[in-house]
Amino acid sequence: MKITWSVPVRGERLGSSRGDLVRAQYLIEALQADGHDVRVVEDGLSFTVRAYRGVVQPRLPRRVALMLRDMGRWVQGYRHGRRVAAAAREQRADVIIETQVHFAASGAWASRITGLPLVLDDCSPSSEEGVLGVGLPGLARHVLKQQTKAASTVIAVSWAMCAALRAEGMPAGKLRVVPNGVNIAAYEGVDRQAARERLGLGDQCVFGFIGSFQPWHEVELLIEAFARLVDDYRVHLVLVGDGPGRESALAASHRLGVSDRVTAVGAVPPSDVPELVCAFDVGVLPGSNDYGHPMKLTEYAAGGVASVAADLPPVHEVLQDGLTGLLFPPGNVDALAAALRQLAVDDQLRGRLGACARGRVAYGTAWTDRARALAAYAASNGWREEVRTSI
Repeated sequence: MKITWSVPVRGERLGSSRGDLVRAQYLIEALQADGHDVRVVEDGLSFTVRAYRGVVQPRLPRRVALMLRDMGRWVQGYRHGRRVAAAAREQRADVIIETQVHFAASGAWASRITGLPLVLDDCSPSSEEGVLGVGLPGLARHVLKQQTKAASTVIAVSWAMCAALRAEGMPAGKLRVVPNGVNIAAYEGVDRQAARERLGLGDQCVFGFIGSFQPWHEVELLIEAFARLVDDYRVHLVLVGDGPGRESALAASHRLGVSDRVTAVGAVPPSDVPELVCAFDVGVLPGSNDYGHPMKLTEYAAGGVASVAADLPPVHEVLQDGLTGLLFPPGNVDALAAALRQLAVDDQLRGRLGACARGRVAYGTAWTDRARALAAYAASNGWREEVRTSI
């Protein structure tokens, strides 16, 4: 199958640590390994992002800056769509797959120009923008409707995501679920002790978090819970990633007097994640939104690491409390601290949870399997009867 894959993410490219780009990269690589011809069209206009952040954002009221940003993303989406359409024609593609990005109706535009079916991957509700910061919420909803109306198939990463999209009016008949996966082979043969030595962790019980430090990750909650253990146990916390909440989380570690027990690694390429995960004793998901499929939980499982996670609907799709991880009520710092304490003192429990998670969670979630499911949905779309060459 010939696939033109659109990535309308501005300012970042495949290979970055951003979650949707990590997913896209692994799916594309798996499709290519299976013999599909995949041509990637990225936006990657980093200079416009730098101009916005360096010139527009500091000089205008936040609301006005966000409105200008959202309008710019919308306009650029149409420009990117024309590039996608041109690439699809040149490739003689069978289908367009687009990593869904809010305010970018690129795939919808390219599908309309070429007449090719559109598969919208990793779709999220427009309400997500409200949490991240939105200047034109009405436009966000409008563009999402454009995207999903044009798509023959809309791929969600969880059943909880399906429910969120249906609540925004998505037709159930278009929705399919392809969860995030993991490259489990990358975790096999990692020297755990060497990984710990490189970070200077010694024989402490190491808690770890990997993520983009979004508001819903509640990393400060993890810092507060962790701080309750440092006086009584040999523990250390490793934070991997970057994002809007990173600085406030580090500030909390200083305020609570535990900064010497916290190592902040920063953003790393996906290829470095397995070694870091294998340096953990416990992987933590202190918070999440109520619809996304947490990729980090499958990564923890692939490393044979015990997990502690907020008790949320999409987490239930990955972990079973007491069997493959420990769950705690969302936002409850006392319960999170109790779960961390339980694992800090019980290495047998850590080993049992990690081994069970590896066998029940990680195996069967390879990116190869995810890509084949996606390809099957893409192939089932067929061709549209009316092929337009212009609009």
